[in-house]
Amino acid sequence: MARLNMFPILFILLLASCALPTLAHLDDSPAMVECKKHFSIKYAFDVYNYIFKGKKIGDGSCRALVALGRPCHNIFVNNTFTYEQTGNRIAIQARADRVFTHCIIVNSAPPRSSLS
Repeated sequence: MARLNMFPILFILLLASCALPTLAHLDDSPAMVECKKHFSIKYAFDVYNYIFKGKKIGDGSCRALVALGRPCHNIFVNNTFTYEQTGNRIAIQARADRVFTHCIIVNSAPPRSSLS
């Protein structure tokens, strides 16, 4: 009769127990919770992809980022530094500042007319 090997199950439980306190820490800041209420996950992905992956950001995401405000933007960026291997922090912070500045400019530009 085959015997159940408990090692893989114990290993998975050990990994999960080590990860849970880290995951719980992400949402315990009242400021983070408040900022999340005002920013959709789609916009968060767009901003993240601009900062960390060098992708373009859409005008809608820019409008949402500016409406969210610089303090929440900084909370999100700094929170990302705490739980993710992000590489060169100075370069990433510069890209985070650049995307916010870019979005302010996009927001201040008059809307493009569909009539040309």
